[in-house]
Amino acid sequence: MSRSFEGLTPYEGYEDVLLERNNGVVVLTLNRPEKLNAFTPGIRVSLKRILDDVEFDDDAKVLVITGEGRAFGAGADLSSADRMSEEYQPSNRHERLQSRFGWVSQMRTMNTPIIAAINGVTAGGGMALAMACDIRVCADTARFVTGYNNIAVVPDVGATWLLTHLVGPSRALKWFWTNESVSSEEAYRTGLVDEVVPLDQLMVRTMEIATRIAEGPSIALELTKRAVYKSLHLDLATHVDMELYLQGFTTDSEDRKEGGIAFREKRKPEYRGR
Repeated sequence: MSRSFEGLTPYEGYEDVLLERNNGVVVLTLNRPEKLNAFTPGIRVSLKRILDDVEFDDDAKVLVITGEGRAFGAGADLSSADRMSEEYQPSNRHERLQSRFGWVSQMRTMNTPIIAAINGVTAGGGMALAMACDIRVCADTARFVTGYNNIAVVPDVGATWLLTHLVGPSRALKWFWTNESVSSEEAYRTGLVDEVVPLDQLMVRTMEIATRIAEGPSIALELTKRAVYKSLHLDLATHVDMELYLQGFTTDSEDRKEGGIAFREKRKPEYRGR
């Protein structure tokens, strides 16, 4: 059963996040600005639950993730990690069996398009969260730091897989090993982010992209996401067959018919996600 986010800001029962909806676009804001939006167990659980809600809500066309204040996300909150670990207990068997960071792979496997609006400092797990999104729009004041080597730990939250696929193995290793701060310009040049805009235009531009996607044919767009990520693991011949299989889901859809009619009538199509 679908759940609506309308009017719930902050979202009831979720810790350290704000949630709002605008014309099919759900905006999730990490809301611990005093801690640079460092992760808590509550944030991790909230992310997982919200991803589940968005994935099964037909009216949630696009998810945007951003941060409150001067950071997108600073990874783990090391100042209170031990205390939070002691305080947090899974509420049910399902949560107990889930990986703490299962939401990272879910972001790539779920059909819903996800956009990161990177507003500031992005480090460690926060950087992994941004990389797990499908599109990354970045403020010109943002910077990126892997950070793991500073505390003598191996990167987690899928960071080594995500960064390697985005910028290549040698550059990923250089950033992991040196912990150098990466500017928004270098992030764009190396393919870590897709656009760089002035900070005061970040959400304007992000919402432009999100709204355009939300107005599109949802089934086709979501299956396109699935096809793109599957291409990372399949040979071409197998992938072509998979594309034909996925296309079968759209052939008789109402949106497919509406697209053809709108093209002939030279008007903007009105898609309904059916």
